[in-house]
Amino acid sequence: MKKGLLIALIPVLSACFKKEIPVEKPVSGAATAQVELGGNYANQIYYDLETNSVVRQNNREVWDLAFEAGESGFHILLNESRIMAAALSSETDINALTSDAGLTYTWDLHTGNLDSTAIGNWQSSGKVYAIDLGTGLSGASLGKKKLKVLSVSNTEYQIQFADLNSTTIHTFTIPKSSTAGFTYFSMTGSGTLMDIEPAKETWDLVFTAYCHVFDEHTPYSVVGVLSNRYGVKVQEISIPFADFKHSDIIEAEFEDRINVIGYDWKTYDFDNGTYVVSSNRTFVVKTVNGRYYKLRFIDYYDQNGVKGAPKFELQELIP
Repeated sequence: MKKGLLIALIPVLSACFKKEIPVEKPVSGAATAQVELGGNYANQIYYDLETNSVVRQNNREVWDLAFEAGESGFHILLNESRIMAAALSSETDINALTSDAGLTYTWDLHTGNLDSTAIGNWQSSGKVYAIDLGTGLSGASLGKKKLKVLSVSNTEYQIQFADLNSTTIHTFTIPKSSTAGFTYFSMTGSGTLMDIEPAKETWDLVFTAYCHVFDEHTPYSVVGVLSNRYGVKVQEISIPFADFKHSDIIEAEFEDRINVIGYDWKTYDFDNGTYVVSSNRTFVVKTVNGRYYKLRFIDYYDQNGVKGAPKFELQELIP
């Protein structure tokens, strides 16, 4: 993984303040909301469309791994907001892996497909993984770990982990959450469970930095919106926001991808050093409870001109 390439590709590190850009006027009857990720995009914000409110937020740097919590679940996600990566080694003994030389790192796929994660089907390999912890909020590398998943049951995971070049091995039991889609974990020190994701029926969207992988080998840090994989579906529509009605919904066009809204509802204007929102792009979200909302973005800056504050309007679509 080429860190130099990654750093060069991240325009989110520049342009904290905007020049004057016309902001789209809200549509009559639509609600307006704004969330603040912070100028360095430190926050991950879980949002419920039905109450038009933040359900929970956390600092994106504090967790490393997310373990699928369903009874039959076994998938493990990396903290893609830090561009984390994993590499499968040939070792079965965690003590035997002390270097990642010659290993190939990969990243979780940005579409959210659980069959396309970097760690993948660890059950069939029985091998140890090298884990690149990615980049922190300061821009510095957070180092590397090694991980072996020993087992999974209906209620818990058993794992071993350590610094990549260490023989001090930590063993940890990760309980499966009974309410959230994933249990979150930090490999700092001897390990810590992290209370990150709210109950899966209480939120629809999460505003966050995340990793978009181009050409299967180029990871790129983007800032946008991902949807709750447990029940939320999204479609982008061509009808203007103000004109779209419930009768215009085409059920077959909803997608399960968690990045349908994604990041590219805004573009970076290199000439002016600002982000420009495409307010003509409209999304329809089928919420976790089966209600329909149309949504579009109208700004990306707070009242002080600091980036990382997506402002949007939404309106429920009622028959």
